[in-house]
Amino acid sequence: MTTLYAACRLGGALEVKHVRVTQQVQDKLGGIFEQQAVAFLEGINEEVPFAGDWKPDADELLTIDVPDEAAALVATAGANPMAIPDLNTANFAEEGIKALFVPSQVGGRSRILVQLFSAQQLLERRHAFMLQGTVFRELTEPAFTLDNYLSAIIEDGKLKFKSFHRIKALFSLTQFYQEATDPEIDTFCAHESLHVQDAAAFKAAADQPIRKMVHAVTRANVLGNYTPAEILQSAASVGLEIALRDGKIVMPVEKRDIKTLFRFLDDGIYEAPLTKARYMANSKRLFG
Repeated sequence: MTTLYAACRLGGALEVKHVRVTQQVQDKLGGIFEQQAVAFLEGINEEVPFAGDWKPDADELLTIDVPDEAAALVATAGANPMAIPDLNTANFAEEGIKALFVPSQVGGRSRILVQLFSAQQLLERRHAFMLQGTVFRELTEPAFTLDNYLSAIIEDGKLKFKSFHRIKALFSLTQFYQEATDPEIDTFCAHESLHVQDAAAFKAAADQPIRKMVHAVTRANVLGNYTPAEILQSAASVGLEIALRDGKIVMPVEKRDIKTLFRFLDDGIYEAPLTKARYMANSKRLFG
């Protein structure tokens, strides 16, 4: 027997609700989700621990330890559906549904098959027409569609996914893309290895990507582990010019140059050993 649940968010934490369906629909749900699980795993040869910036190849899945917010989904695997509050069908569109999921068993192991849910799947917000006899009538009852594919599988204590962008729409995963706050930027600008001519202007120029890199560089203590002279020498080896003033790294003024400097400090620029071509890296997955 397959039970359908909804993961709902209305301003706070995720809450799981039971989606009541007819016996006929219930009989079909298992096959639908299991077929999508087969498609989700088809061609996958490797599971890669996600480190915040790795984009998987076609034969890879990304994995992280099940985040705290996903615990509510996992808890339903062995729960009595009658103990889970029902989705409010009379107020369906306002329930804040973020995902639909079903518990599943394969080879004696429990897993959770997860589809993301969007407002576009709510047919009551569209002009939907249903065939009745030989004519179409407008659908006025609350209705929704299933997605065509899974976005994640939870099993063995891991959340497995292919797109971090999609999965963070469901779970809070801020530890993987944390941004520097204004006080953190102030502290960074005051570092003894940096010369920032106008800290206020730098802060104003610090968009989300820059703030993410400031946080990453600060967390890795790059400026504490390497002297400005060492950073200058290493940057020159990949053709990047960095200015020093009084033994300090001069922070560029133009946003484009700021981002280039931070990509270097965050190990985001590398030189190919064979062709000597230089690239902006979209991943820092360790080799070997």
